[in-house]
Amino acid sequence: MSSLEGISGDMVWSSDAERAKYTIGWIAPMAIELTPALALLDRITTLHVANDSNIYKAGRIGDHHVVMVTLDRIGLSAIPSVAAGMYASFRNLKHMLLVGLGGGIPDYALGEQMVLGDVVVSRKVEHLDCGRRTPNGFEFSHQTYEPSRALLKAVNTLWSTHLSQGTQIPRILQGIRQKLHPTIRENREDLGPDADQLFDSDYHHKDNAKSCKNCCDPKRSRSRQERGPKAHREKDSPLIHYGTIGSANSLMVGSEEREKFYNEFGTICFEMEAAVLMEYRCLVVRGISDYSDSHKNKEWQPYAAATAAAYAHELIMTLPAPVNGVNYDRYQTPSMDNEESSTSQARDPTDTTGLHRLNLETGHVHWTVYRSRNSLFTGRDDILRNLEATVRDVVKGSPSPDQCTIVISGMGGQGKSEICLQLAYRVRQSFWGVFWVDVSTTSSAKNDFVDIAKKLGIETKSMEEARQGLANAKESWMLVLDNADDPDVDYQSYFPAGLLGVTMLTTRNRDCHRYASTPELAVELEGLPESDARGLLLQATNMAREQWGTFQDDAQEVATLLQSHPLALIQAGAYISRAHCTIAEYPRVFERQRKRLLAFRPTQAQSRYRDVYTTFEASANVLHVSPEEAAKDALQLLSMLGVCAPSRLPLQRLFEEGWNGAQVLISNNNSDDDNSLGLTQWHVSCLPPLLQAGAGAWDPFRLVEAVQLLESFSLVSADTHNDFLSVSMHPLTNAWALDRLATAAQHNAWLATGCLVAVSNHNYMLWEKLGRQLQPHLVALTSLDMKHIMFASEPPTKVSSIIERCGWLLRDMRDDAKLKDLMDNLMLYLNLDSLTVDVGWLPVYKLLAQSRKDNAKAQKAASLLEQVVQIQEQTLAKDHPELLYSQYSLASAYRAYGQVEKAVSLLEQVVRIQEQKLAKANPSLLASQRALATAYHWNGQVEKAVSLLERVVHIQGQTLAKDHPDLLVSQHNLANAYKGNGQVEKAVSLLERVVHIQGQILAKEHPDQLWSEHVLATIFWDLGRREDALRLMKHVVEIRREVFDKHHPDLINSEGWLKDFEDEMIETEAA
Repeated sequence: MSSLEGISGDMVWSSDAERAKYTIGWIAPMAIELTPALALLDRITTLHVANDSNIYKAGRIGDHHVVMVTLDRIGLSAIPSVAAGMYASFRNLKHMLLVGLGGGIPDYALGEQMVLGDVVVSRKVEHLDCGRRTPNGFEFSHQTYEPSRALLKAVNTLWSTHLSQGTQIPRILQGIRQKLHPTIRENREDLGPDADQLFDSDYHHKDNAKSCKNCCDPKRSRSRQERGPKAHREKDSPLIHYGTIGSANSLMVGSEEREKFYNEFGTICFEMEAAVLMEYRCLVVRGISDYSDSHKNKEWQPYAAATAAAYAHELIMTLPAPVNGVNYDRYQTPSMDNEESSTSQARDPTDTTGLHRLNLETGHVHWTVYRSRNSLFTGRDDILRNLEATVRDVVKGSPSPDQCTIVISGMGGQGKSEICLQLAYRVRQSFWGVFWVDVSTTSSAKNDFVDIAKKLGIETKSMEEARQGLANAKESWMLVLDNADDPDVDYQSYFPAGLLGVTMLTTRNRDCHRYASTPELAVELEGLPESDARGLLLQATNMAREQWGTFQDDAQEVATLLQSHPLALIQAGAYISRAHCTIAEYPRVFERQRKRLLAFRPTQAQSRYRDVYTTFEASANVLHVSPEEAAKDALQLLSMLGVCAPSRLPLQRLFEEGWNGAQVLISNNNSDDDNSLGLTQWHVSCLPPLLQAGAGAWDPFRLVEAVQLLESFSLVSADTHNDFLSVSMHPLTNAWALDRLATAAQHNAWLATGCLVAVSNHNYMLWEKLGRQLQPHLVALTSLDMKHIMFASEPPTKVSSIIERCGWLLRDMRDDAKLKDLMDNLMLYLNLDSLTVDVGWLPVYKLLAQSRKDNAKAQKAASLLEQVVQIQEQTLAKDHPELLYSQYSLASAYRAYGQVEKAVSLLEQVVRIQEQKLAKANPSLLASQRALATAYHWNGQVEKAVSLLERVVHIQGQTLAKDHPDLLVSQHNLANAYKGNGQVEKAVSLLERVVHIQGQILAKEHPDQLWSEHVLATIFWDLGRREDALRLMKHVVEIRREVFDKHHPDLINSEGWLKDFEDEMIETEAA
């Protein structure tokens, strides 16, 4: 049901002629702000505009035609595309208003008092997010803008009217309420002084989940009466305040910050949208709904939105009426400041942008763009629309202290140059000259600048003189600096001076964003939106457009596979168009022939580099020719990342723990016997040089330099979340980083990365804490070809030691399926018998046995471990840790296939020996005691199990963190024992805590997490919490079906419980 009553709202696709009559644009950021605005229109029409995603509401206020729009979200980032779309679609807009809610400063100037429901009108807007971070904190830069002179004149006129005759706002508010639906009229009423509390500036809100009425001390607040006569308001009589409005991309929620900005900038109101509307010379009107402190009050929002709308209505009625209904000839470029409007001039019919420059003397003269537009170009509409709006201001001669500089960044193949081409062709008629310079090398840049000079009639061979000649031009110009990719070049030296020009720079180096004249003009390109990606692929296949609908699903699969990368999509379409495969077949072909497909070149509509791999290789070539150490480090790091996954990798932590592990191996001075398994100094020697394993202390400098260099070419993305450096890669860049290497280089990259992973495993907690992030990289590392990439000329034992360590890490992450594949491949490569243990490969057989047990083949695991134990009993003392661990593993296998008494007997023996030798808090002893207690439980000795587990949990609780995996496993086992002992309440309390903590540190598919949830579901059922039990068991079954084979016993077990739950629920309902 509409919130407006008695107002019809027709919906139409509007024509240029229909839209030409609208001269006032009104932006209401939220629906709550748009509702009272719509009530002010004589008649509402919903307008749709081709190629514009905005939905407009339009009507009349007095003699003025007004068009309104709201946002999809609040904040600075939401505004530019909406405003640009409005301004492009309604070419005759003369005035722009931003009307909505804001936070106010309660007292300012000489005792002036601002209360809730008052209105603030902008004399200027201060951008509060501008500045830079320094060692002393964030330093704000002074960036302000003022509304247009025409709007400021209207504000002053209305101010004078208010002083002499009073305001019409009470009458307008009453009219708004009459048009609103009865169910919400009351929300727009003045709440009165009793609902207005101003809390002390040093008293903060106590509980974000509660309102001030329910948690804040009223004694720490002041009423309007206590604030004095200047805070008194009659009903529906808000005071209008005029001053500086502060705009930022986040809410102002602190009285200290509020006062700071007032003292520094004179800011009396705070909001989240106005800063990016400076190019439109917009007037900002804000109804005050809170005091910009922690005591946010949504109760006042409906009324405050109405008071702001009422003021805007009164202001519009003050503006001069349009001549003959329209202020502009529809073919004339609009000016936000009418005082300087020129006579109208017919627009070139081929200029679809409406940016025709009113310059009859010069016109469009110079064009040095020698590339044509790509006929397959698709999407990027919002970006182009925003850039057109920016360029328009320069063409109109809008005052600006700096030259307009636009930076387009992104990885190779995203279409940076193409966006510049598209924009240049769209606006060429608006500029006296459009020039293109290839700055990929110094010589190409010089040649292009000298060529420009010749066209300007300047005889010179100096790039500097040519650049200065362009700077001295008295007409408007656009300059594109293309391929500014070298991080060692300062491209600032290529920028001509002069306020009449627009300079666009394309780059892979995100550091070049600093050249952009405003943050909004630093555009970083990523993959295309889904619909555009599908369209580009289908267009590139040369398929008839009427057939596209049939192939949408197949096209989406390909687009997802290629991460919507434009050049890759064009290559895929070209490959398909040559009948090499169908769209549906492409993903399977890609899996087998990735390198061929990503190097396939279309014969038509080619880009500069023609294929994805070549555009990436251009960056690597710069590194290859550089003599710098950082460049060599970057290339080696790139190859190591190629054998990993593209997802986020905590690189600095991994390298640091690799260095620490190397120090342990160096100090142990282990033998480098080629015939023995285990990590040695040989593995340290294979670590990447940038790790500096032999240095006296860990130093991340070379690693950070290498990462920053790769990031400057858009080959990786880096972040420092959680206070350590992590990197990620685009999947196509990741694929190229491996495919570009010869087989020997792939082996070297695998060896360096594998040694780093294996050596870093000395820190067990690193892999536990960061397991979710590290797992995809470990899977990628262990999925490469064993014969051609993992093994080469090195001793097999050395490489096998790396694989064995990686295998145990996979086991700890409980990636059972991947570990099984890895062990099957390793046994095959080493030509080892999987049933009979070879004495020279005991560590490999131990891991194989563990994998067999985890994959429901416990009897085979026990057979292998019996052989291992028999061999070790002949060579090791009975208290040797390796023998005890093998016996512990054997007991676990016994228990897993039902030989519980044998498991109990063996574990009691292990525990007795360990208790004689080890401290009571020793992790190995506690693990054996936990295993013994579990065996007791399985053997029906539940009370002994509870007693022993309580002791284990008590000791671990004193020595381990609450999220330590050993403690969580012990608590899980104890909860299970409580359940078996009839102590169900204790079981559920403990297990709920375990599940909560596991959910924070483990992946949802981790077997430990699923097993805890499974047991908890059974306890819920026993307690009569049947809905909770059913929900949780369904979740467990759903996840286990995703990760397990349908015959896996854990899945079968959970499915059986779930069926029992459902059957019993049906029986209960039937009864």
